[in-house]
Amino acid sequence: MAIKKELHINNPKEIYKELAQSLFPYANKPAGSHLFVVEGTLKKPIIGIRYPGKKVMKREVGNRANSCPWANLYDFEVVAFRNGKEVTGSEFTFSKILEDYEQNKKGSKDFWKCLEEMYLRNELTRKAPKLKGIDSVLFLLMVKWIWIQEDFNYRFGWEDVCSPAKYVLQNRTGTRTSKGAGRAKFFAALILLNHFDYKTVKKIIPLY
Repeated sequence: MAIKKELHINNPKEIYKELAQSLFPYANKPAGSHLFVVEGTLKKPIIGIRYPGKKVMKREVGNRANSCPWANLYDFEVVAFRNGKEVTGSEFTFSKILEDYEQNKKGSKDFWKCLEEMYLRNELTRKAPKLKGIDSVLFLLMVKWIWIQEDFNYRFGWEDVCSPAKYVLQNRTGTRTSKGAGRAKFFAALILLNHFDYKTVKKIIPLY
């Protein structure tokens, strides 16, 4: 069972730097051995991140001075809680989240404003409207941390997050990957859902 701790972000504008500093001491621990509650409290958790993620790995670098000893150093798994219990299964896959948006939240201007704020600033300062399907606040906070995880894995390098150790972005075969869009791809799918149905969006953005 994972060790549970609370992890509080002091400055949302420095969230990636603060996460890098907080998570790095646990990089050598077994995969998924620590569960950090990042939204809510230990008694009333809402969102947690399980670290280290499966993509975190040590690299064989020898004695090269400028080498990067880690790959995907800040990969983690995002975990949702409902009534204090971890939500298991496939409720929060990309597909499920997009389907819920299409069926229950599409058309709500207030909800869209919350999504835009989350996309731009990783913050929820507005009151989320009550809508059908997944609880609106849980939806928004889950998306927030999925986007942060996407940014770490596809958008930012070690310099961008002021990492205590250098790392590269790397796929399962060990090949370095170039920086990608991160959260932008997911947000683009949500934008398209405002104009098309989910089947069409999957054809435009195949992974979703």
